[in-house]
Amino acid sequence: MAPTGTMYYHLCCTHPYLGFYVTLTLEDLYRVMEDGTHTQYRLAAIESLLPPHSEGPVFHFHEMHDEGFYVTKGTVRFHSPGRADVDAKAGDFIIVPIRLPHRFSNPFDEEAVFMNTATPGFFVRYFEYLEYLIGEGTVLTPEINKAALRRFATVPVSKEDVSRLEMEGMRNESVTESETEGERYVDMLVEERKGA
Repeated sequence: MAPTGTMYYHLCCTHPYLGFYVTLTLEDLYRVMEDGTHTQYRLAAIESLLPPHSEGPVFHFHEMHDEGFYVTKGTVRFHSPGRADVDAKAGDFIIVPIRLPHRFSNPFDEEAVFMNTATPGFFVRYFEYLEYLIGEGTVLTPEINKAALRRFATVPVSKEDVSRLEMEGMRNESVTESETEGERYVDMLVEERKGA
Protein backbone atom coordinates (compact mmCIF):
# COMPACT_ATOMS: atom_id res chain seq x y z
CA MET A 1 0.00 0.00 0.00
CA ALA A 2 1.38 3.43 -0.95
CA PRO A 3 1.65 6.16 1.71
CA THR A 4 -1.09 8.76 1.62
CA GLY A 5 -0.61 12.49 1.51
CA THR A 6 2.55 12.44 -0.62
CA MET A 7 0.95 13.54 -3.88
CA TYR A 8 2.49 17.03 -3.76
CA TYR A 9 5.96 16.02 -2.61
CA HIS A 10 8.90 15.43 -4.91
CA LEU A 11 12.60 14.71 -4.68
CA CYS A 12 14.66 17.87 -4.27
CA CYS A 13 18.28 18.23 -5.31
CA THR A 14 20.58 21.19 -4.70
CA HIS A 15 23.39 20.96 -7.24
CA PRO A 16 26.93 22.25 -6.63
CA TYR A 17 27.13 26.05 -6.63
CA LEU A 18 23.35 26.39 -6.33
CA GLY A 19 21.41 27.25 -3.22
CA PHE A 20 20.99 30.54 -1.40
CA TYR A 21 24.35 32.12 -0.55
CA VAL A 22 24.77 34.27 2.54
CA THR A 23 27.98 36.27 2.99
CA LEU A 24 28.34 37.80 6.43
CA THR A 25 31.95 38.94 6.04
CA LEU A 26 34.47 38.81 3.22
CA GLU A 27 35.63 35.45 4.62
CA ASP A 28 32.54 33.70 6.02
CA LEU A 29 30.33 32.05 3.43
CA TYR A 30 27.15 30.10 4.04
CA ARG A 31 25.20 28.23 1.36
CA VAL A 32 21.64 27.38 2.34
CA MET A 33 21.00 24.07 0.61
CA GLU A 34 17.59 23.41 2.16
CA ASP A 35 15.71 26.26 3.79
CA GLY A 36 12.93 24.06 5.15
CA THR A 37 10.39 24.83 2.45
CA HIS A 38 10.58 21.27 1.07
CA THR A 39 10.32 19.62 4.51
CA GLN A 40 7.57 21.69 6.15
CA TYR A 41 10.45 23.22 8.14
CA ARG A 42 11.36 19.91 9.79
CA LEU A 43 14.92 20.11 8.40
CA ALA A 44 17.28 22.78 7.10
CA ALA A 45 20.78 22.24 5.71
CA ILE A 46 23.56 24.80 5.35
CA GLU A 47 27.06 24.37 3.94
CA SER A 48 29.53 26.62 5.75
CA LEU A 49 33.06 27.72 4.94
CA LEU A 50 35.16 28.62 7.97
CA PRO A 51 38.41 30.42 7.05
CA PRO A 52 41.72 29.62 8.78
CA HIS A 53 42.16 31.19 12.22
CA SER A 54 38.44 32.01 12.48
CA GLU A 55 36.99 32.39 15.98
CA GLY A 56 33.49 31.39 14.87
CA PRO A 57 30.32 32.37 16.74
CA VAL A 58 29.91 33.29 20.40
CA PHE A 59 28.89 30.60 22.88
CA HIS A 60 25.17 30.02 22.50
CA PHE A 61 22.46 27.38 22.80
CA HIS A 62 19.30 26.69 20.83
CA GLU A 63 15.92 26.40 22.51
CA MET A 64 14.14 25.04 19.47
CA HIS A 65 16.39 22.84 17.36
CA ASP A 66 19.08 20.18 17.39
CA GLU A 67 22.09 20.64 15.14
CA GLY A 68 24.30 18.28 13.20
CA PHE A 69 27.72 19.17 11.78
CA TYR A 70 29.37 16.99 9.11
CA VAL A 71 32.91 18.17 8.36
CA THR A 72 33.85 17.76 4.68
CA LYS A 73 37.18 19.62 4.59
CA GLY A 74 39.78 20.65 7.15
CA THR A 75 39.22 20.57 10.90
CA VAL A 76 36.61 22.36 13.01
CA ARG A 77 37.11 22.74 16.77
CA PHE A 78 33.89 22.40 18.77
CA HIS A 79 33.74 23.93 22.23
CA SER A 80 31.24 23.33 25.05
CA PRO A 81 31.94 24.87 28.47
CA GLY A 82 33.15 22.35 31.04
CA ARG A 83 33.90 19.71 28.42
CA ALA A 84 37.00 18.86 26.42
CA ASP A 85 37.18 20.51 22.98
CA VAL A 86 36.55 18.20 20.02
CA ASP A 87 38.60 18.61 16.84
CA ALA A 88 36.34 17.22 14.11
CA LYS A 89 38.16 16.32 10.90
CA ALA A 90 36.77 15.64 7.43
CA GLY A 91 34.33 12.74 7.73
CA ASP A 92 33.47 13.40 11.40
CA PHE A 93 29.88 14.14 12.46
CA ILE A 94 29.02 16.19 15.56
CA ILE A 95 25.57 16.36 17.19
CA VAL A 96 24.59 19.35 19.34
CA PRO A 97 21.35 18.70 21.26
CA ILE A 98 18.87 21.40 22.21
CA ARG A 99 20.08 23.64 25.10
CA LEU A 100 23.74 22.51 24.98
CA PRO A 101 25.96 25.63 25.11
CA HIS A 102 28.47 25.45 22.26
CA ARG A 103 30.48 27.26 19.65
CA PHE A 104 32.96 26.27 16.97
CA SER A 105 36.15 27.72 15.55
CA ASN A 106 38.93 27.06 13.08
CA PRO A 107 42.27 27.79 14.79
CA PHE A 108 44.10 25.85 12.08
CA ASP A 109 46.00 26.94 8.94
CA GLU A 110 43.56 25.34 6.46
CA GLU A 111 40.01 26.47 5.69
CA ALA A 112 37.27 24.16 6.92
CA VAL A 113 33.98 23.30 5.27
CA PHE A 114 31.05 21.61 7.00
CA MET A 115 27.43 20.74 6.41
CA ASN A 116 25.16 21.96 9.20
CA THR A 117 21.65 20.60 9.74
CA ALA A 118 18.96 22.05 11.97
CA THR A 119 15.82 20.20 13.03
CA PRO A 120 13.35 21.78 12.92
CA GLY A 121 14.60 24.02 10.17
CA PHE A 122 13.54 27.53 11.19
CA PHE A 123 17.04 28.62 12.29
CA VAL A 124 18.12 29.07 8.67
CA ARG A 125 16.11 32.30 8.72
CA TYR A 126 18.78 33.74 11.06
CA PHE A 127 21.28 33.82 8.18
CA GLU A 128 18.74 35.41 5.86
CA TYR A 129 17.93 38.01 8.51
CA LEU A 130 21.61 38.92 8.98
CA GLU A 131 22.03 39.34 5.25
CA TYR A 132 18.94 41.56 5.21
CA LEU A 133 20.45 43.72 7.97
CA ILE A 134 23.72 44.02 6.05
CA GLY A 135 21.79 44.97 2.91
CA GLU A 136 20.04 47.71 4.89
CA GLY A 137 23.45 49.10 5.85
CA THR A 138 23.43 47.82 9.43
CA VAL A 139 26.86 47.23 10.94
CA LEU A 140 26.85 43.80 12.58
CA THR A 141 28.00 44.61 16.08
CA PRO A 142 28.05 41.85 18.72
CA GLU A 143 24.90 43.37 20.24
CA ILE A 144 23.00 43.31 16.93
CA ASN A 145 24.13 39.72 16.28
CA LYS A 146 22.97 38.63 19.76
CA ALA A 147 19.58 40.29 19.20
CA ALA A 148 19.30 38.48 15.86
CA LEU A 149 20.11 35.15 17.53
CA ARG A 150 17.36 35.69 20.10
CA ARG A 151 14.81 36.21 17.30
CA PHE A 152 15.46 32.61 16.25
CA ALA A 153 15.25 30.83 19.65
CA THR A 154 19.01 31.01 20.18
CA VAL A 155 20.44 32.31 23.43
CA PRO A 156 23.96 33.78 23.61
CA VAL A 157 25.84 32.61 26.71
CA SER A 158 27.58 35.34 28.74
CA LYS A 159 31.28 35.12 29.64
CA GLU A 160 30.25 34.79 33.29
CA ASP A 161 28.01 31.81 32.53
CA VAL A 162 30.74 30.20 30.41
CA SER A 163 33.16 30.55 33.36
CA ARG A 164 30.60 29.07 35.75
CA LEU A 165 29.97 26.11 33.41
CA GLU A 166 33.74 25.57 33.07
CA MET A 167 34.07 25.39 36.87
CA GLU A 168 31.15 22.95 37.13
CA GLY A 169 32.75 20.77 34.47
CA MET A 170 36.06 20.70 36.36
CA ARG A 171 34.24 19.38 39.43
CA ASN A 172 32.61 16.60 37.41
CA GLU A 173 35.33 14.46 35.84
CA SER A 174 32.87 12.35 33.86
CA VAL A 175 31.83 15.46 31.92
CA THR A 176 35.39 16.43 31.00
CA GLU A 177 36.41 13.08 29.53
CA SER A 178 37.84 13.66 26.08
CA GLU A 179 36.61 10.39 24.55
CA THR A 180 33.15 8.90 24.39
CA GLU A 181 32.53 5.19 24.82
CA GLY A 182 32.13 4.90 21.05
CA GLU A 183 35.46 6.65 20.45
CA ARG A 184 37.21 4.34 22.94
CA TYR A 185 35.73 1.33 21.12
CA VAL A 186 37.04 2.59 17.77
CA ASP A 187 40.47 3.23 19.33
CA MET A 188 40.45 -0.35 20.67
CA LEU A 189 39.66 -1.73 17.19
CA VAL A 190 42.47 0.32 15.65
CA GLU A 191 44.94 -0.99 18.26
CA GLU A 192 43.77 -4.58 17.65
CA ARG A 193 44.35 -4.18 13.90
CA LYS A 194 47.85 -2.81 14.50
CA GLY A 195 48.66 -5.88 16.60
CA ALA A 196 47.30 -8.34 14.00
